[in-house]
Amino acid sequence: MKIISKLILFLLFSNSVLYAQKEVTGTIKDEAGTLLPGVNISEKGTSNGTVSDFDGNFTISVEENAVLVFSYLGFQAQEIEVSGKSVLNVVMANDQEALSEVVVIGYGAIERDKISSSVSTVEGEELTKVTASNPAESLQGKAAGVQVLSGGGNPGASPQILVRGITSNNGTQPLIVLDGVPLAQGTSLNFLNPNDIKNFQILKDASASAIYGSRASNGVVLITTKRGAAGKPTINFDFSQGFQRLEKINVANADEYIQVMNLRRTNDGSAPIYDQADYNTSTDWWDETIENFAPVTNLNLRASGGSENIKYAASVSYFKQESNYSKGFYEKVTARFNTDFQISDKISIKQDINPRVESYGNTPNVLYNVLRIDPLTPVYLPQDERTGNIFSIYEGSNNQVPNPVGSIARLFNETKFFGLMSNTQFNYEIIDGLNFNSQLGLNINHARQDVFNPTFFTTPNEQRQINNVTRRVDENFNYVWNNTINYTQDFGKHYLNVLGGVLFDSQTYNYVSAYREELPSDENPDLRYIDAAAGEGVSVGGNEAVETIFSGIFRGIYTYDDRYFFTGTIRADESSKFAEGNRLGVFPSVSVAWDVDSEEFFNVDFINNLRFKAGYGQIGNQNIDRNGQFFSIGTGNYVFGGSRVVSNYLSQFGNPALQWETVEDKNVGLTMAIFDNALDFSVEYYEKTSQDLLFNVELPNYTGIPGLVAQNVGSFESKGWDIQVGYNKTWGDFDMDLNMNVSTNQSKAVALAPGNEQLFGQNREDLGNRFIKITELGRTVGLFYGFETDGIFQNQTEINAHSSENGQLIQPDAQPGDLKFVDTNNDGVLNDDDLTTIGNPFPDFYGGFTANMSYKDFDFSMQWYGSFGNDVFNYPRTFMNAGTQDVNIAAGTLGRVWTPENPSAEFPRLTLNDRNGNYQRPSSLFIEDASYLRLRNVQFGYNLDIKGFQKFRVYVSGQNLFTITDYSGFDPEVSAGGDIINDFGIDYARYPVSKTYLVGLNLTL
Repeated sequence: MKIISKLILFLLFSNSVLYAQKEVTGTIKDEAGTLLPGVNISEKGTSNGTVSDFDGNFTISVEENAVLVFSYLGFQAQEIEVSGKSVLNVVMANDQEALSEVVVIGYGAIERDKISSSVSTVEGEELTKVTASNPAESLQGKAAGVQVLSGGGNPGASPQILVRGITSNNGTQPLIVLDGVPLAQGTSLNFLNPNDIKNFQILKDASASAIYGSRASNGVVLITTKRGAAGKPTINFDFSQGFQRLEKINVANADEYIQVMNLRRTNDGSAPIYDQADYNTSTDWWDETIENFAPVTNLNLRASGGSENIKYAASVSYFKQESNYSKGFYEKVTARFNTDFQISDKISIKQDINPRVESYGNTPNVLYNVLRIDPLTPVYLPQDERTGNIFSIYEGSNNQVPNPVGSIARLFNETKFFGLMSNTQFNYEIIDGLNFNSQLGLNINHARQDVFNPTFFTTPNEQRQINNVTRRVDENFNYVWNNTINYTQDFGKHYLNVLGGVLFDSQTYNYVSAYREELPSDENPDLRYIDAAAGEGVSVGGNEAVETIFSGIFRGIYTYDDRYFFTGTIRADESSKFAEGNRLGVFPSVSVAWDVDSEEFFNVDFINNLRFKAGYGQIGNQNIDRNGQFFSIGTGNYVFGGSRVVSNYLSQFGNPALQWETVEDKNVGLTMAIFDNALDFSVEYYEKTSQDLLFNVELPNYTGIPGLVAQNVGSFESKGWDIQVGYNKTWGDFDMDLNMNVSTNQSKAVALAPGNEQLFGQNREDLGNRFIKITELGRTVGLFYGFETDGIFQNQTEINAHSSENGQLIQPDAQPGDLKFVDTNNDGVLNDDDLTTIGNPFPDFYGGFTANMSYKDFDFSMQWYGSFGNDVFNYPRTFMNAGTQDVNIAAGTLGRVWTPENPSAEFPRLTLNDRNGNYQRPSSLFIEDASYLRLRNVQFGYNLDIKGFQKFRVYVSGQNLFTITDYSGFDPEVSAGGDIINDFGIDYARYPVSKTYLVGLNLTL
C-alpha cells in the first residue's frame, strides 16, 4: 500500500508540472446521456490530439482560438471552436449512415444492427457501481433472461449465473469466454477486476451461442476487457472503503428459553426441567460471535494511452473483504497489461497478461448453531475449571449444540492461489477484407489449501483427542489455440461476413494431498506442517486428468439493404470425454431478422426502429464425468478364516456408448425504438428442449451389473419470456437513463430414466429420513416435497372428524394444538404415500430496474432487483418455534404457538414428545413465500472542479440497504448451493447477503 501511495503522489506531482498550461476539459455523451469513452479529439490543422477516457472525460492543451474536432464510430463528427472556453461538454449525435456500435460475438465482432440473434449487453461502467469480489454479482437484474443466484455473503463467495432456465442435471453454469478465450467449466470470476471490463455480452439463444458448440447449452457470457487508445496517457485511480453488517435475528433470552422448555414438558404431562432461580446467565450468542463492522476495501490504479502503432492499458487492483466473524476473509491483488502492436499495414499483434494472487480465510459456518445453542450456557469455563490447551477453555452447552465461539477459535483453513493468464493474438490482413487470426490463450493456476485441526475437550461428545494437518495442492494448466479466417465485404446493398476456423482446447488438472496426525504442538503455528507430525494416521492422494476438444467452425452472415438479415453457423466438436465413435458432435444454427422500419411502405414518424427476429439452433453439453465411459475396479477387504483378505471387484460399469447432451433452441423476438429513440423495448419468447440427458440408472438385479450406470435417457424443457424496456432523455443539464427488465421461465422434466418418474434430492434424517426435493415427470424440476398441512386442530371434535370412511382416525396421536396433515390420496391412512409437492423455489417472474441520473456535477444511480412467486424451505422453522431437542427458539415464541388462549396461532403447540410429528416430517409449515424486492445499490456522487484533474469525483454508496419481503428468515435470496435443482431455495441459515456502506473516490489525470 505504501508503494501505491507513493506512486499516486508522484503522478499527481508530475502531472501538475508537465501540464501547467491552459487546458480545455469536458465530458462527452451521446444523445441518451451515456458517457462515451474512446472519442477522438484533435486540434484542427495540427497533430495535437487525445481521446476521452473510460468515463467520457477529456483534457487537451490548445491555442486560445483553436477548433476541436470530435469523431467517434457511429456518430456524426463535430467541429467546435474553443473561443477561450476552458470547459466543453459535448453531445454526440447518432449517425445512421455510419457503422453502428461494434459488439463482440463468437470469434469476431460485428455491427450491432447486423445481429439477428438474442444478445444482451451490460457495460462495464454499470459493473463498477457495485463493490463486490466477483463482477458477476453486478450482472444481477441488468439483463433479461439472466438470473444471478447468490453464493451467500461469505467473503469471496461466487454467485451462479443461470441463462434462460435449466436444461440439464449436469451443471447449469454458462460458458465464460474472456477476450476470445473459453475458460474451464466452473471458473470463478473472482480473478477479474470489474474496472478492467469493457462489457459483458450474454449470448442467450442457440443461434448466437452455437458457434461454441458442445459447451454452450447453458448460454455463453463473453467478457471484453478495456484496451488503450492513441493519445495522451490517462491515469485513473479509484478507491472505496466501507463496511458490512448483518441484520440480527433475535432469539430467546434465558427467561423465555426456560419458560418454553418447561412448557414443552408440562404440556406432555412431565415435570419442568429448569428452575429459573438456578440460572443467572443469559448469553447473547449473536453478540458473542457476530461483529457488526466487517471492512471492505477496494483500490484500482490504471493507465492507458499510446500511439497509432503501440497502445497500452495497464491496471493494478487490490480488494479485501472480511467476514462478520473474527475469522474469515477474501483478499486479492490483480494486474492486467493489455498491449496492441501495429507491426505494419498488414500485421497486428495483441498481447494480454493477467497475473493475480488470491487468499481465502475460510469463513466459519456457525450461524445455524448460533440460533440453536441455549442461552443458559456461558461462553467460557470458569478460570479455575480450565485444563488443557487454549482450545479447551469453552463451556459445553446444555443442549449438546457445539459452542460456536469455540468452533471459530478452532478453525484454521486457508487457501492461497496464484494464477496467470496470457492471451496472444496475431492478425494478418491477406487482402482487403480477408483476415487470418491466430490466438493462443494460456491459463495457469496454482492453489494450496492448509487445514489444521487442534486437539480440544469441551464435552465427551465435543472433543478431538489427536490433532491433524492437511495440505492439498491443485495445479491446472489450460491452453486454447484458435485459428480463424474471416472475409468481410460490402457489395452495394449486400453485406457478407464469412468465418471459418480450426480450434483446439486442452485442460489439464492435477492434485496432490497429504494428511497426518499428532503434531507436537496445538498452539505453535510454525509446526503445522506434514513433516512436523509423527502419528501413524497418514493419508496421501493425487491424480491427473486431461480433457481436450478439437473443433471446426463456420459462420456466414448476410444482409441485404440493411433490411433483411441472415446468420448461419455450424460447429463440429470432438471431445475426449467420450469413447471413440461417439466423440463427434455437430451443432448447427440459423437466425433471421427483418427491419420493418427500413421498408418503403413503412411510414410511422414516431417509430424509429422496428425489427422482428427468429432463430433456431442446436447446442451441446459435454459437462459429464470424464470417467463415465470406463469400467472401474475397486478394492475391498474382508475376514476369512480369521485372516484379512484383500479383494477386487467391479465398482463401476462403464458405458462407452455415452454421447452428447443436445439442446434444441427456438427463439422469436421483437425490438422497437420510438420517440427519437428515447424509448426502446424488446420482447422475446424462447423454448429450449434438451435430449439425451445423462442420468445414473440402476439396472435390474438380473443383469448382475452393480451400482449405477450412466445413460443418455432424459429430457428437460425450458421456456419463457424476456422483456426489456429503456428510456433515455436529456433536458438541458439533466440526463436520465431508465432501464427495466422482466423475465419468466419454467423448466420441467420431459423424460427421465426408464422406470423412474421421480428423482429425489436433499435427504434429511431429522425429518424422518425423507427427501425434501423432487423432480417429477412433466413438472417443474426441483420442487419441494413433503406433507400438506390444513391448519391446526382446535379440539378433539376436529381430530375425530379427520377420519377414514370406516371411522378410523387418520391422526390418532394428535391432540388439540397439533398440525392437521392432509390425506392426499384419500386412503384413510397418513403415511409416506401422502407426500406431495408443497412449493416451488423458482419465481413466477423476476427482473431489475436501474436508474442513472445526473445534473451538472451531481449524479445519482440506483438499482432494484426483485423475485416474485418463489418459495423457500425455511429449515430453521423446524426448531425456531418448537425448541426441538431443546435448542433455542426465536424471541417471542410464546406468542406464536398454539394455546387454548391463542387458537389462531401460526405454529402448533409446544410439546416434548411430538407424537403427532409436527416437526418430524417435512411439511408446508416450513414453506414460505419468499418474494422480495431489494434495493441492490444506490449511489450519490459529486464531481469537484480541481485544477490538474480531468475528474475528481467523490461518492457515497449503499448496497442491499433494504428488502421488501414477507419472508421471516435471514434472507429471501438464499444461497443456490452447488446444485441448483436439488439445493436452490433451501435456507439452512447460511451466511446471508449483508448490507454494505461505502464512501469512494474516482480520480482521472
